[in-house]
Amino acid sequence: MGSIFSSDIIDQIEVIVVDNASSDGSCDMLKDDFPEVTCIQNKANVGFGKANNKGVSIAKGDYILILNPDTMLGETSLSQMLNFCKNQKEFGAAGVQFIDGSGNFLPESKRNFPTLKVAGAKLLGYSKYYYANHIDKESINKVDILTGAFMFVKREVYEEIGGFDEEFFMYGEDIDLSYRISKAGYKNHYVGNIKVLHFKGESTTKDRFYLTNFYGALSIFYKKHFPNSATAYSLINMLIRVIISIKSISISKEDMLPSKFDQCAYIGNDMQGLKKLKQKFPQVDFHFTQKFSENCKDQDLVFFDINFLSYEHIIKGICDPYLKKVKKRILDPGYTFYLGSDQAQNRGEVVNL
Repeated sequence: MGSIFSSDIIDQIEVIVVDNASSDGSCDMLKDDFPEVTCIQNKANVGFGKANNKGVSIAKGDYILILNPDTMLGETSLSQMLNFCKNQKEFGAAGVQFIDGSGNFLPESKRNFPTLKVAGAKLLGYSKYYYANHIDKESINKVDILTGAFMFVKREVYEEIGGFDEEFFMYGEDIDLSYRISKAGYKNHYVGNIKVLHFKGESTTKDRFYLTNFYGALSIFYKKHFPNSATAYSLINMLIRVIISIKSISISKEDMLPSKFDQCAYIGNDMQGLKKLKQKFPQVDFHFTQKFSENCKDQDLVFFDINFLSYEHIIKGICDPYLKKVKKRILDPGYTFYLGSDQAQNRGEVVNL
């Protein structure tokens, strides 16, 4: 399939991976398969903000893309974003429309500034004003808060405001950075015509440590930016502690959702890929096709062959109305595994073939 990036931008890109002490051999794989990628190996998990600051410190570009490892971009996503950003006045940062593994829009793609009132309501389960629902998901508009899974930032702005605040270990850094960009007089933008697949939560286990960091980040944010709102801050902090305690009890012990299916569609043109799937699931009736069609809507699951489809076509397929109720999985180029996720709130699966 070639490079993930379009030819008009490939020579302008440097890729820097900062590894927070992973144990799955990721860095060795990068060195062997992608020698052009710069890999920084941390001996300990230093947190999201500190790791990204370390990567940015050696980057050379005029623009920085902060990108999660559980995302997938289309081939022209970066060139589209770069062309947009270069034409904006007072540009600070930009984000995209995130979709999950089922093609559902993720509302955290565009958020309002979390005032104490808005955050309190969100913690209690009322999120109407937390998300920027006044902005159409397909539109382009200025927005208060961007998501750290994909933040396209002007380098000089990032450096001017000091990058990510390393007091945040994980979560909340993007809220803080977006807020400081706005305070410095720059604009944050939501670019809804660029879709990015985000297998939300794949890099995090939903345990008490996660809950403490996730909700505790708001506490750090308000203590930092609103030191004079002691009463409201105390109430928010108390609410956060209660919610962490409650959610810790109800944490799901089953992250991986087993896929059960009887009939599937394989979208590709390589009989080797189809053969591997049939060997793995001999009881399944496979439908061979080279395009998204109405016939696919009756399948239990659709496999996208990455050797046949571009990343942009796969993202389009995941959002296809015909496939709305169908589970989707992506085959790796060597047909050694497939991956996918059915819900944003649960971890997905990687299955060896």
